[in-house]
Amino acid sequence: MIDARRLRVLREVAQQGTLAAAADALHLTPSAVSQQLAALEREVGQPVVERNGRGIRLTGAAELLVAHANVVLAQLEAAAADVAAYAEGAVGTVRIAGFATALGELVAPAVVALRGSHPRLTLIVEESEAPGCFVALARGDADIAISMASRQAPEDPRFRRRALMTDTLDAVLPAGHPLANRERIALAELAGEDFVGPPEGTSCHDVTVTGCAAAGFAPAFRHRTLDFHTAMALAASGLGVTLVPRLGQAAVPAGAVVRPLADPAPARHVFAATRAGAEGRPAVAAVLDALSRGLVSAGASAGAGVRPAGAHRTSITTGHSPS
Repeated sequence: MIDARRLRVLREVAQQGTLAAAADALHLTPSAVSQQLAALEREVGQPVVERNGRGIRLTGAAELLVAHANVVLAQLEAAAADVAAYAEGAVGTVRIAGFATALGELVAPAVVALRGSHPRLTLIVEESEAPGCFVALARGDADIAISMASRQAPEDPRFRRRALMTDTLDAVLPAGHPLANRERIALAELAGEDFVGPPEGTSCHDVTVTGCAAAGFAPAFRHRTLDFHTAMALAASGLGVTLVPRLGQAAVPAGAVVRPLADPAPARHVFAATRAGAEGRPAVAAVLDALSRGLVSAGASAGAGVRPAGAHRTSITTGHSPS
């Protein structure tokens, strides 16, 4: 009989690429990982790793096992969800990791709703951009990751996704800009402008660059910030133009003008992810449903409650107001 815990270790080695990285992800020592792999080899009667220079690589048998591991581990999560579903109501703790504007505009309204419907449910919220939120999800340090489609969030068989919303980007210009009086502008009209944009390597940077590429140009980034209010303030000062998603348009600074872009406008495709099979756990399902139900109010108040880009961690018990 193959031990599912050893399948989890093998899958993490395949995902991380080294024993050391897999050990870190699993909160084990490299020696413990090696021991688990050796035990798995005895169980299946074949080697699962082999030396490759200074590192290791999976054998053909191991690659087959990893494919089965995705199915087996998802089924075990689903079994745990089915057992938990017999309990009365959703009780327990759900940890959410996600980007700042999603926490402010999607998670915060969900907390208010859950406080009334599930008073014994506790949420722990941590700001985390991709890929960090998915590392936390895989480790079990988070139960739900909220992210957007990008290179930093590739499809992964370990996770299940639920689409939440499409968050369209608008242009933000200084009030004196020649296009500021237009009702709607084409993104291509900004091709010669200096841009205030997100740092390279972030999901929002990818969305901006991809949208501009579709319009036929590469944006000339002169100034960088991940905080949308700061980006709008810099645009208002005349340092350039910027693209800001509607969830991030909080308290538009004086001197800045927001103008919608002609279709096809770039957008962030926001989703919630769970470990495969865990989406059926009552507490997790309650939070996912609250996130989906809250989208109408979030859309009506898009731009309110922007959060600073600095990382923070908050524990919220839905049964009472946080201190």
